[in-house]
Amino acid sequence: MRHALALALPLAAATTLLAGCATQATTPPDGSAAVPHPVECIDPSLVRGWVYVDDEQLLVDAGRRKYRVRLAERCFALGTSPGLVFKGDHVSNRVCGHAGEYVVFAHERCRIHRVERIDDETYGKLRDANRARGEVRAGQGD
Repeated sequence: MRHALALALPLAAATTLLAGCATQATTPPDGSAAVPHPVECIDPSLVRGWVYVDDEQLLVDAGRRKYRVRLAERCFALGTSPGLVFKGDHVSNRVCGHAGEYVVFAHERCRIHRVERIDDETYGKLRDANRARGEVRAGQGD
């Protein structure tokens, strides 16, 4: 009995610690309102358009779902490229913000750091703020 109790206490403590970590909400660094549910991946076949925000991020319109894609490094040609292609995982080609995922455009390949689903209101505000730079429709790829 003593042996079972000695194993149960550390197990209960570890379970409590992991449960606390799993329920913590994350807020984007810029304080914007992200939809509060798990990361959802972009299906590149559903992408209807994209908007250049800056050299490190873009907005993606995938029909009923909208996303903000943050890149791992600055991609200077992103704002001048007429089209882009998402390279996701090797099985489904979905883009989730994992290692090995890229945005490819103008013979440049930039690593994707994070994909976050945003609500329609946030997408609209960010898109309208960037209209001066011009919205670029999604290309079919090279």
